[in-house]
Amino acid sequence: MNEIRPLTGIRGIAALTVFLSHTQEALLPRGIDLTAPTVIQRLLLSGGRQVDIFFVLSGFILTLIYSEWFDAGVNRRNYFKFLRKRLARIYPLQAFMLVLITGFVVAASLRHAQVANGLDRFSFASLPQNFLLVHAWGFDGKEGGTWNPPSWSISIEFLAYLLFPLFLWSTTAARKNHRWLLLAAILACGFLCNAVTYWGQAGFSGISRGLTEFALGCVGVAFFSSGVAEWLRSNIGSALALLALLVCYALTPDTSFAIAVFAAPLILALTGKNRVSAFFGWTPVYFLGEISYSIYLGHFLFTSIAYRLVSAEWMRSSPLAAGLGVAFIIAFVLSLSTLTYYAIERPGRDWLGGQRRSRTTPALA
Repeated sequence: MNEIRPLTGIRGIAALTVFLSHTQEALLPRGIDLTAPTVIQRLLLSGGRQVDIFFVLSGFILTLIYSEWFDAGVNRRNYFKFLRKRLARIYPLQAFMLVLITGFVVAASLRHAQVANGLDRFSFASLPQNFLLVHAWGFDGKEGGTWNPPSWSISIEFLAYLLFPLFLWSTTAARKNHRWLLLAAILACGFLCNAVTYWGQAGFSGISRGLTEFALGCVGVAFFSSGVAEWLRSNIGSALALLALLVCYALTPDTSFAIAVFAAPLILALTGKNRVSAFFGWTPVYFLGEISYSIYLGHFLFTSIAYRLVSAEWMRSSPLAAGLGVAFIIAFVLSLSTLTYYAIERPGRDWLGGQRRSRTTPALA
């Protein structure tokens, strides 16, 4: 199967939104207020909701690629081969960022440096959980991304990987013969979980969020060849799918399972040739998707470095200075993300996966 470029592109837009949202939040206590109107804020600067797209997208793409591996059953060879491929995708950069952040924390502690939010939040006792990718499973009752905040979703994603082959096998018949019933069950489960818990980042809250949205993406593949999908792939259908998601963003003040529900039709729409998919498959947007994991996992550390290179006092001096400062921060983070993508993420994926990167592999979430 050839790579579906728009699915890589939408991941890039989502990662960029997460980065911009966190940058806005970090600049506010530094006296730089970039507050936008509510609608703009919810559409372009609400990073938490983009993670819901990541979970759905991941389930969708992995089912496209691996359904034939596990529909007939789960054997040890294929299970561990799958896990190796997924760990090759997520672990090299995760481990690299943790080592880098740990080095900065140790250096700051030895120098008694002043650090935003203090160094007390970095508990070395929780570091092994971060390296084992279980830090958002709720063992310590804390938020899952203490060392590297975005990594909570990687921990939940890893749990989804562990369960994914069993989910595919157990739903094989339902995905083929009762797809609407299975979809209804996933929707009911997602909305029920969201009704009883905040759509958070760790423990029951984060696990419910990640697994229900991941499952929604998996079930979405059952509609890949349906008439509904064909209509969504049309220019009108894809435009309406995008509009529906944007309206959902505008009307939803916080994270919600509803975001995932409206993201699923758009993901199906992007598997066809239409004006919306052309934008998300456009080379600059596609490249943003290529480096999206590096943007997502690296932007907290990269921005903390950028804030020391550009003076907050200077940025407060005028709107022009604020704009130039933000432009520098964006360029700095994108440059370092590109560097880590080519120097760490991609070669680490190839090495740990035991094969060279193929240009014909579908985009991975």
